[in-house]
Amino acid sequence: MSRIAQSLILVSLAVAGNEAIAAPNDTEAYYLCANKITDNTSWTFGTAPAYCDIEPFGDPEFVRTYLSEIAFNTAEPTADERARYMNALNATIRDGAAYYLSVRKPDASTAEQEAWVEAIKAVANQETFWSHYRDAVVDGRMKMMRGDSGHGHGMMQVDDRWHFASINEGKGWQIFENMLYAMEIFYSEWQNAEQASCLSAPDNWFERTRAAYAAYNGGPSRICRWHDNPVWQDEGFLGKFEAKSWLNYIAAPDAIAPVDVACMLEGVEFCVPEYVPPAHSIENPETPWQYNYLELTSGEICLLENGGFHCVLQQQDAPCLNAMFDRVSIAKAIKLDQAETDAYPKTLYEKHQCLANLENSFAVGQSVIAEKATNIRHTAAGTDTQHDAVKGKVYQILDVVAGTPADQSRYYRIRYNADSEGYIYAGGVRDFSSWASAATHESLPDSDKLIAMTGDTLYVVNAQGIPVKDAPGEPGTEIGKFEKGDALEVHSTQSMGEHNEIYYEVSTNALRGFIYSGSLLPSSDLASWTSFEAPEPETPPTPEPPVTEPPAQQDSGGGSLSYALLLLLYVIRKRRL
Repeated sequence: MSRIAQSLILVSLAVAGNEAIAAPNDTEAYYLCANKITDNTSWTFGTAPAYCDIEPFGDPEFVRTYLSEIAFNTAEPTADERARYMNALNATIRDGAAYYLSVRKPDASTAEQEAWVEAIKAVANQETFWSHYRDAVVDGRMKMMRGDSGHGHGMMQVDDRWHFASINEGKGWQIFENMLYAMEIFYSEWQNAEQASCLSAPDNWFERTRAAYAAYNGGPSRICRWHDNPVWQDEGFLGKFEAKSWLNYIAAPDAIAPVDVACMLEGVEFCVPEYVPPAHSIENPETPWQYNYLELTSGEICLLENGGFHCVLQQQDAPCLNAMFDRVSIAKAIKLDQAETDAYPKTLYEKHQCLANLENSFAVGQSVIAEKATNIRHTAAGTDTQHDAVKGKVYQILDVVAGTPADQSRYYRIRYNADSEGYIYAGGVRDFSSWASAATHESLPDSDKLIAMTGDTLYVVNAQGIPVKDAPGEPGTEIGKFEKGDALEVHSTQSMGEHNEIYYEVSTNALRGFIYSGSLLPSSDLASWTSFEAPEPETPPTPEPPVTEPPAQQDSGGGSLSYALLLLLYVIRKRRL
């Protein structure tokens, strides 16, 4: 299921009750607003009256590294920066709205697609004049826009009184989460507006946009407010929708977005944006291609090395290719056409196989000591969980995410507070040891062991048993089966695939081979396959005692009275005597 489709379910739950008299959460004004600035800010495209630090909601360094081109840089002359920023934001909003509708409504007409994109641009104009990130020269900190006494978060103004949990999950600070969350709400009203009585026709896109906004702003029952009893929000939106003032700042309406919008909307954090390089030729591609990633028509991200493409499936894993070939790449990808894609042979590396090339990095299953009380985030560059790693504590690594290519930074997924999981920053090639250092598997408390390693004993707990193969993964051939309760000695552990599927090489006295033992992502199901503790023996059900039917009364036969009746008559007769 697409992440956009999954998001609809969550947003539907979050907006339930949005028409209540009082907001469900009495959030304080400027909730978690650190280092608020109001200097030299105003309601103009790209700027707003108030900004707060991205922290503790998100990672400012992630924004500086991957999203700086859609942040308003106050170190530059304002007019020049506004022109640059608006071209970048226009491409980002345009691509984001178009991609969203292509997933939610693949059969939308061209006219509807165009109307939808313009509607989303107008909503962003109405909410914040396209303002979101601000690189503040005042204090050198990366900030995010806050409106409505700080309750509105980000470009689409997700309100922390109505969507408190979602704000704490990153729907405010991360611009693509912010857009996606708002578009889910707006799309629901866009669809409802199709049948609204105040529309002259479902394909009257002007009226449909106004109806969708009225419901987006006031709740589903206000879908005809713009027509029956408009309020100032309807009038304000109408003025911005008709004026389309953003066009006054956009010199390149067809410019390529500086980030890979579709990738970001699908929840991949370290996406590689498309890049148009200088002219080149197939005969001598190394000159323009050597400092860039290459995106094939089949979607893989690659480096050209030794006469071939060396590739990974997920964009966020691309830095491992730099480590593999000791290459520095600009974090942008040249999108190749079919002829260029077919020009060289392709080698595709499995994620964990490639990540092993990150210098001084650890792998899934290994244990590390936290050298700093660094904050734990929901995702590698995502929202702070409000929990920190405990300095000196041993943690087992459940996932590895590569960061920036230049310094080979990395993030480790760990378990904390017994059953919660999140990511810690673990440094780069030069400073890794100051963030996390090696620990033995034996030093990991038994209660914190999730993945078995060499020397451990596991027990099969799956009721159907587990097939045994001669190799891990799909290529392996089945050579036997372990049954529930079997004790297995672990000889090696491998993590494979984007969901971190765990394969163990194990043995008993009779059989040795590889077993699948579940996956770690998006959440672990290892306990459904194997356990460090033997399963409780199944107690056979206690048989119920047989039911003994009382002997049937014998009939005297031939229509005669029964003995019981004769006895009763005898007793009655005796009493009368």
